[in-house]
Formats: sequence, structure tokens, C-alpha cells
Amino acid sequence: MAASTSDSLDKTPEPFGETSSYDSGKQNMAVSDSSDTNERFVEHAVQRNGSWLGGIMNIMCISIGTGTMNLPKVVSRVGWFGIILFVLMAIIGWYVGVLFRRAMYATDRRVSSFALVTQSAFGKIGFWFATVITYLYCCGTALSWIIVCGTQITRLIGFAGGNLDEKISMTIIALVMWVPFTALKTLREITISSMFGVLTALFTVLVLAVTSLQHKYTDVYHGPEFDGAPTHEFIIGKGIPSAIASISFMYAGSVAFPHVEGNMRKPQQFGWMLFVANTLVCGAYLLSSVTGYVAFGDQTVSPILNNLPNLAIVNAATIVIIVHCVFALPVMLVSASLELELALGVMPGILGKKKELAWRVFMRTVTMGVLLGISIAIPYFGQVIDLVSAISTTVVFFMVPVFCYVKLLGWNRIPKYELLLCGVLAAIGGVACVWGLIDAIKSLQTAVQLGHG
Repeated sequence: MAASTSDSLDKTPEPFGETSSYDSGKQNMAVSDSSDTNERFVEHAVQRNGSWLGGIMNIMCISIGTGTMNLPKVVSRVGWFGIILFVLMAIIGWYVGVLFRRAMYATDRRVSSFALVTQSAFGKIGFWFATVITYLYCCGTALSWIIVCGTQITRLIGFAGGNLDEKISMTIIALVMWVPFTALKTLREITISSMFGVLTALFTVLVLAVTSLQHKYTDVYHGPEFDGAPTHEFIIGKGIPSAIASISFMYAGSVAFPHVEGNMRKPQQFGWMLFVANTLVCGAYLLSSVTGYVAFGDQTVSPILNNLPNLAIVNAATIVIIVHCVFALPVMLVSASLELELALGVMPGILGKKKELAWRVFMRTVTMGVLLGISIAIPYFGQVIDLVSAISTTVVFFMVPVFCYVKLLGWNRIPKYELLLCGVLAAIGGVACVWGLIDAIKSLQTAVQLGHG
């Protein structure tokens, strides 16, 4: 390397153009952790042949999707103050991404995964904690996708005069998702899938926004979906902690950052790439959430598709979001699977190509089977997202990147204002985790008792 890491880190990297020693321009994957595990992981998961555009597509594909159908309901729980939270969470998501990248290079060589960064900071306990929390987050996200796709397929067939049980719908969509999930090995192989996923998600956002405004409550017109005139509030204080958990769920791509950054030809572009991606994600969320809340106020439900009438364009958007989930699921679950496969040594260098393929297909098949079983048991989309957000997202989004950054760089090498900011973020994450979990459990209990979300 051109300079020692300690020298480079004495100068705090600029957010948009971090210029530490790892940006020598000719890395060719020489930057790998000294441990055998990390070197195997680099070989297994990192290929420096992706572009900044591919990085944006991967981040957006992970972030934009079914969340656009849940966030209008989140705004209804917190009021117009939710707009401020959307922007704030986008900025925090970018900032913790920058911090986590610095943590990746805090030692003399690049650490190549979310779990390995945590191991560098907190040892084996940190490694297994990060592996489990990553798996919970990614699998929880996929779980919500299976639920929303299955329930909406049944809803569409009902509009057409048919009848298909939600359990069968979920089984069909899980089988369809299983194919790309088991066939595609790393993020390098799914950039085209990500681009398609982003385009389908943006189409859905536009349809939801326009249709919501066209069918909002007025004194002259109000459809049967309204139970009186909807109300709007600026801020609902009790809903803020759970709203923070739910909104951070949409930006918590930290688990995929090492894989996205590891596939960029110019990793020094990661900071501004993430900023652009989060800006676009925030814009999409605001468009769907604000219009949904304007139209339906306190009567907004999750998914918001259930607020809308049976229209061809709405049904088309529903089909598109189902297709999006099929393409987006590999981006999310491949990241989690790579972490687990690393932990268990499922790599060609250890098992050989044929055994590695067999074990990878087996493990990922078991993962899909478990997710399908849970989806059938608790098919409540909004409540599942809230629960996953509280349990894992607050930890992945607020706590792990901050703690790893401070631990690996050292208190005395970080500016005091940044230490204070890190402490504030960790405190917010802790409150959102505990309070959000309590609200999510109560909401899920109610849904189970009533038999619907």
C-alpha cells in the first residue's frame, strides 16, 4: 500500500471522496484481511468490475420496493412530521454508510463483510452476533415480500372473479423467488436484475401517487373505502419511535455495503454513490407516502394498495411490484447468505466447486422453505415489517456501524463532535428498538386476534 493506514486515518476522510491509503488505484483485491477467513471471503464474494451506477442500482433495489406500500401507513402514525423523519433517516443512512466503510479499512487491510468488520471490533462474539442480526434483517425483509406478493396475488385473482387461497399464492411466489436466489451467487451477477427492480419500483411509486390523489376524500366524492372524512395531524408523538424503526428499515443497507463497495471498480466513489442512491430513495418514499397520507389520512392502511379501488392501472402496479420483489429478493438474500456461507466455510476453496454449489443450493432452499412457513403462519405485512424493523434494523442501521467505527479507530482518533454524534445515533437506535418492539408486538397480537392486518 502507498501509505500506512494509521497515517491515512489520522486525517478524517472526506464524506464524498474518501482518500485513505486503500485508494491507490491498483488494488486488484490486495486489500483483504490478514485472517484466512477474510481472504477466502474476498475470493468468494468480491470482484472489482462494477460501476458506480451498478452500486446505485443495487442500493435502490434493496431500499425501494414494498416499503412504498407500508410507509404511507407509517406517516399516518406519526403525522406530517414523518416527512422530516424521511429526510433525516436518509442522511443518517448515508453517514453511517461512510462510517462503516472507514471501519472496513481501519486495520492495515480491507475487511470484506459486515460480520468480519464486527469481528475485527469485538471478536468472535461480534462476528456471530452480526451474522445472526444480518440474517434476521435480510430474511425479515424477504418475509415481508413473500407476504405482500402472496396476498396481492390472491386479491388480483379475486378481482378477476377467481379464488386462490393466500397460502397457495405464497407458495407459488416463494418457488419463483427461489430460482434466482439459488442460481445467482454474488451481487456482481445481479446488477441487471437490480436495474429492472428499480424501474419496476419507480413505476409503482408513480402509480400509487397519482391514483391516491385521484381518489382522495372530497365532500363531493368519497368512495366506500372511507369511514367518514380522514383527519391529518402535524405530529403524533407516541408514534415517533416506531416510525423511526420502520423508516430506518428502508435505508438499512449496511449489511450489503461491503458487497456493493467490493464490486465497485472505483471504491473511492462509494460515499457519493450512496448519497445519490439515498437521495433518490428518499424522493421516491416521499412521493408515495405524502400523496397516500394526503388522500387517506388516518384511514391509511398497509399495504396502501388496499386503500385503492379496483382499477386496471392499480392492478398493473400490483403486478409490477410483485415482479420487483422477485428481482429484488436475490439482492437482499444473497448478502445474508454470503455472510452465513462464510461463517460455515461453504466456499469453492474449501469444499470444491461441486460441493460448494450443492451446499449453497441446499442452504438457500432451506432458507426459502422456512420463510414460506413463517409467511403462511403470520401473513400480516405491515406488522411483520414493524417487528423486523424493531428487532434488527435499528441495530444494523444505528448501532453496529457506529460501535465498529469507534472501536476500530479509537476514541482518541475521532473528533469530539463526531463522538457526540455517534452517541446520539446509538441512543436513538436503542430507544427505537425497545419502543418499536413493544408497539410491533402489540400490533401483531391485535392482527392475530382479528385475523387480519
